[in-house]
Amino acid sequence: MGDRVLVCGLGGGMDHSLGRLKDLGLELLVATDRPTDRARAAADHLLVADPNDTAAVLAALDAAGITTLDGVFSLGADNPPVISALAQRFGCPGLPVATALDCTLKDRRLDLLRAAGLPMPRHRAADGITEALAALAEIGLPAVIKPCDQSGSVGVVKVESADRARDLADQALRLSPSGRVVIEEYLEGTEHTLAAFMVDGRLHPFGFADREYGRKEEFAPYFFEGGDTLPSVLSPAQIDEVADTVRRGAVALGLDPAVINTDILRTRDGRVIPLEITCRLTGARIATEVMRLATGVDPLPNVVRLALGRAFVPEELVPTRRRAVVQRFVPVDGGVVRRVGDLQDARREPGVHDVFWGLDLRPGMVLPRYSGGADVLAGVIASAPGLPAAEEIARRALASLPVDIDGAGTAGGELARGEEPPPAQVPVRTEKPVASTRSRRTRQ
Repeated sequence: MGDRVLVCGLGGGMDHSLGRLKDLGLELLVATDRPTDRARAAADHLLVADPNDTAAVLAALDAAGITTLDGVFSLGADNPPVISALAQRFGCPGLPVATALDCTLKDRRLDLLRAAGLPMPRHRAADGITEALAALAEIGLPAVIKPCDQSGSVGVVKVESADRARDLADQALRLSPSGRVVIEEYLEGTEHTLAAFMVDGRLHPFGFADREYGRKEEFAPYFFEGGDTLPSVLSPAQIDEVADTVRRGAVALGLDPAVINTDILRTRDGRVIPLEITCRLTGARIATEVMRLATGVDPLPNVVRLALGRAFVPEELVPTRRRAVVQRFVPVDGGVVRRVGDLQDARREPGVHDVFWGLDLRPGMVLPRYSGGADVLAGVIASAPGLPAAEEIARRALASLPVDIDGAGTAGGELARGEEPPPAQVPVRTEKPVASTRSRRTRQ
């Protein structure tokens, strides 16, 4: 058996990549609190533990008699501090815990990037409702409130009026395990994901996607996080500008060597603002399937090499094809599930890579109203030689979802009536949030 690696945490749908890791000849340990059939099939050792809790993972390893590891990483889970703590505990390659916290906690990340001279939104951190309201008054409306230690859009809200400020700030504070939030000025523009490796001071991009925000404020005050679309609408020169900003940010945060995930805003006046730069693989199947379908580049062998301290192979990041790929999701929007069918028919259409449920749907299930990026009913990944064809394939797949929902809002109501969903359905990140290496509250 090969090197023993621990995959600590699976982002939404990222269990699809476990088989690929197994093909690399690894002894595969998987720690997750949401075990799936794919995880059970691929793992040599499946550890049922909260991957955002270092103590829980260590206890699970101890109970399984695991005393050595050669490497540790996550598949799209936003838990870099836990990964660093485990790597330190077992003597594996990895970034320091302090570095992982710097790029994970929003207030620390914003301050470090601003100190490095990168263009950042005006922002203030707050530890309670009084400070939060004072920060809103200083920043001005509209503004965005974000829990410092959550991810996947959990608790992120837009404040447009003073009469809602207290309630929305209190909500964000309650969703933060540390009771700390960041208030940012609201900026408009396009958002993009650049996935890359940072090794020896050089950034090695392997994927660039546009985030689809056509229905961004449909569920205000929450943001309806857009899809992922390749190729980008940006020009090569504009993409290079984004890459340079990411490189500068990675240097400022000390992310080297590391795999890099980002959320980049390009404002209407052309500024490139790093909303997120962190040391993890991009989740929601984006880096491992969406981008790979478009370019042919598989980042997983280099992810494993970095985790094991082996030599990085940049030649593997050269694109071998160019296809249009979209990922689109249908949001959960209330109602009661009356019927759920088999997705096989929707998967058979040429160009459909996968159609999937975001929830374990069953008749009689009461669905919540949309309240953030993790609320997904279903999704599709589709590809074609050109973008219009890929969009149309995705639209038809979502229109054929075998589900009836009574009493839903906009999205659910359309499906219940058998109408076709609008073309700009939403992709979301379902990886669980993380704030520290200690036990913490998680969203239920």
